Amino acid sequence: MRRRTLLFTAISTFLATVASMPLVAQESDEEENYRLEEVVVTAQKRVESIQEVPISISVYSGDFLEDTGVKTLEDVARLAPNFYISNSSQQTNNRIVIRGVGSVGNSGIEPSVGVFIDGVYYPRPGSVIGTMLDVESVEVLRGPQGTLFGRNTPMGALNITTRNPTDEKNASFELGYGNYNALELGAMVSGPLGETVSGRFAIKYADRDGYGHNTFDGKDFGARDDLVMRGKLNFDFSDNLSLLLTVDYAEINSEGTAIEVLNSTSNPVFNGTLNALFGQNAETDDPYDWKINQDHRDTLNDEQYGFSADLNYDFANGIRLRSITAVRNWEAAVFESAIRITTDIAPRITDYETDTFSQEFQLISAGGETIDWVAGLFYYDESYDIVQAFNAGDSYCIPVVFAILGATAAGQCLQFPQDRFTESFFEQDLESFAAYGQATWNISESWAITLGGRWTDDQKDGDFIQAITNPFAALVRAPEEVLGMQRDDTKFTYFTNASWFVTDETMLFATYSTGYKSGGFNSEGGGVPLGQKRIFGPEETTNYELGIKSTLLEGTMTANVTAYRTDLDDFQDRLFDGLSFVVVNAGKLRQQGIEADINWMPMRQLRLMAGISYLDSEYLSFANAPGLPGGPSQDLKGERKTYSPEWQTSLAGDWTGTLSESMQWFVGAGWQFVDDQNIGANSSNNPQSVQKSYSLFNGRVGISANSGKWDLTLYGNNLTDEGYCITIYDQPLGGALGALDPVNNTMVQRCVVGAPRTYNLKLRWWY
Repeated sequence: MRRRTLLFTAISTFLATVASMPLVAQESDEEENYRLEEVVVTAQKRVESIQEVPISISVYSGDFLEDTGVKTLEDVARLAPNFYISNSSQQTNNRIVIRGVGSVGNSGIEPSVGVFIDGVYYPRPGSVIGTMLDVESVEVLRGPQGTLFGRNTPMGALNITTRNPTDEKNASFELGYGNYNALELGAMVSGPLGETVSGRFAIKYADRDGYGHNTFDGKDFGARDDLVMRGKLNFDFSDNLSLLLTVDYAEINSEGTAIEVLNSTSNPVFNGTLNALFGQNAETDDPYDWKINQDHRDTLNDEQYGFSADLNYDFANGIRLRSITAVRNWEAAVFESAIRITTDIAPRITDYETDTFSQEFQLISAGGETIDWVAGLFYYDESYDIVQAFNAGDSYCIPVVFAILGATAAGQCLQFPQDRFTESFFEQDLESFAAYGQATWNISESWAITLGGRWTDDQKDGDFIQAITNPFAALVRAPEEVLGMQRDDTKFTYFTNASWFVTDETMLFATYSTGYKSGGFNSEGGGVPLGQKRIFGPEETTNYELGIKSTLLEGTMTANVTAYRTDLDDFQDRLFDGLSFVVVNAGKLRQQGIEADINWMPMRQLRLMAGISYLDSEYLSFANAPGLPGGPSQDLKGERKTYSPEWQTSLAGDWTGTLSESMQWFVGAGWQFVDDQNIGANSSNNPQSVQKSYSLFNGRVGISANSGKWDLTLYGNNLTDEGYCITIYDQPLGGALGALDPVNNTMVQRCVVGAPRTYNLKLRWWY
């Protein structure tokens, strides 16, 4: 009710404001000659052309993302080379991957890919899975970026900028509807509120029915609704002093996703056990059809809010002092039918909460001088709490305990608590200090050398308690208490780069840089107490790049290509103990390859884009790696890492034509190809977890006003209804339920299914 009230109050405010505004139409370009529009980025803390920034970066404007129907960061990952986002059975537990490396979600591990929105660091992947709102640009930066950002980014960063208040009054409204009763409502209003004050407010609400059907209870599942809104106030106190205040709120409510048995891993013993105990098994004919036969009561309630103050002061000599102060809170409550069989057994309840405070100071030179430089100080404080519990469910004591331990044990099991019969508490406090700087010596109009450095000190304290209120919960969790865990990690990392403009429109660059991610604590309980193994060590990254950025064909094409090699020491990976994951330091890993971004406008009405990446992955050392199901540990030296497809390609095109004097038509298409890759949640390289290559086709067609006042678009995603897995993992409690084949070292696998074919029609107005 509160969410609906917020929505209708906000839209009423928008409509009242729009009623008093004059209409503003977009101007048309009537020049005979044409070039690709200049793409600017802020990756180096000042506005620059992407063709002049000597790093591997892909950038997408907010207009392009809105035109092509991109709604979330997962959609952006379908465009950018060497960028991937995977989901797990727990919807908040996303993995953001660049060059095949990404941290494992909302555990105590630090992200490998940093996410920054309007200069503010977002620490948990689960807090950025919602609908994007009023975005100015999304930059995907590959390779360590720690010398210019507040928090360490050992594999890359997502630098997202949202739109600021405008000096002129303008507004927009959008309405969309699609299959699965998908409804979208969005609005924005911006303009001056006084002589020195301007404001902007944007809101979006999305709601849809579920994609799936559960034959076990006859119900549909997977419904989801998102609400996100942001307000900004900009104060121009003088020509050299300004303050931007931002407040945002976002909420997600969801019924989970499809977790199906991967039929190629079917085990007759598993099916026989389920039939004997519960009368039916959990399999369906097609693992990608969004039809399941299992207990599924998954829910997600995700809520976050934040406030930031961005103060800028320009000195007389052009140097800018910038202060970014931010506080954020993220909470998520997750209920999962974790075992996913045809009975209520051991459902999992997890509550996450993160409170953060950050303060960053930057000094930025004017730019365009012999030496351009940036210096910064960063303070970060995070409190992270995870409370996780399992209920016994209706079928834990009988028939499971009965079948394993007998009638007496089953009767005793029923005498103990059934709700929250095991519960864990994880608390972590992080305090981080960092100083960073980067300077570019512009030796001539053609040559430049950049040096950067960062000193980081991370101090972490953590406690973990696993309490057992029912002794028969030992099948799920073991009692454990590890208090007073500590880590104090200090590291200096650096960045070196040389660039050479061979011509005015062709630049070569070379980079050598290092990255770092501090150690931490395992936050999940397990079947075996970990003790001091709950503490894992830091991860270090060494990165080499050679690249070219070129503007071709009289400005109608850009082609940017980077060859890279990234070496990781003590890579933070994880193993699976049957019901939970344990982070370990995995030796040495090498990721190397080539990535390319190509944009081409062969005629004014036609634009083509391509993102292509080749990735060669190899563990240089990984002794005592997780074993295959039921097998001993193994040495994975020379093997490929998970989530590292050899080829990843995206192609997109847009074509526009005249329909009448007042209207035009447009059509667009996109294709994404992902090569074979092992997407197992466990790093055992189990061949059962290989997802074969697949392709996704998207398209759009519509009409728009030549004035730019409105457009109407029909979007289609996954038009061929391709079936594929996003993540694959072992059947929980597989050993106890007969899913394990210890002779062949195989296990029944679970597939987190990708979204089916969807389409929607959207109308947008601009005022």
